[in-house]
Amino acid sequence: MRRITREEYPIDTLHRIVNGVTFFKDLIHTDPSQFELLMSVTQFVAADQDEVILHRGDDANVLYFLLKGQLAVMADDESGDVINEINAGEMFGVMAMVLNFKRSASIKVSGRTALLAGIDYQHFSDIDDFTLFSLRTKISFFRMLTSNIRWTLERNKMQIPDHPLVAKLRTLPLYTGEKNTLDELHFLQRQAHALSELLCEWNDSLNSGSWKEY
Repeated sequence: MRRITREEYPIDTLHRIVNGVTFFKDLIHTDPSQFELLMSVTQFVAADQDEVILHRGDDANVLYFLLKGQLAVMADDESGDVINEINAGEMFGVMAMVLNFKRSASIKVSGRTALLAGIDYQHFSDIDDFTLFSLRTKISFFRMLTSNIRWTLERNKMQIPDHPLVAKLRTLPLYTGEKNTLDELHFLQRQAHALSELLCEWNDSLNSGSWKEY
């Protein structure tokens, strides 16, 4: 992967592209100054066809959004077996990032080129530090993470409704307190971790040829 230049993607063009990502779009409308901060720390990178952009065993401290193109998920670099696809508008790497695991699959570009946005988890992992991002921005970030992992688990549940972990999924609580508070942020961080652990359990229980979150 290589960092893009302003000649390739002027800032106005990037603003228009990230407007398709809910997390970015919400900040544009609710807090433009926080949006500009997010843009300043986001890694915008491009990759060419067939380029392996992430390798199994890599650190997973960056959350990626695919802005343009298509990616193929492979069990590893050598096998070439595609186990899933990532389409424009989707994010990936949530579970491994939250649990601080190594990446469990390799990802390569399957189209002509790909444009990605990466956010380093270090900007959000200390949830009591609001030096850079505000309470509301961090809440929005963790809402995004929990929604993404829960959606993946719900999709898995539809595919295997009698899986033994479905009962465990039903026991995970939903937040019922006051919105946009520090209590909600702490709950969302715990929820993201609990959902990620459950998804990891689910993946481990599947056969090697089954779909996996990465």
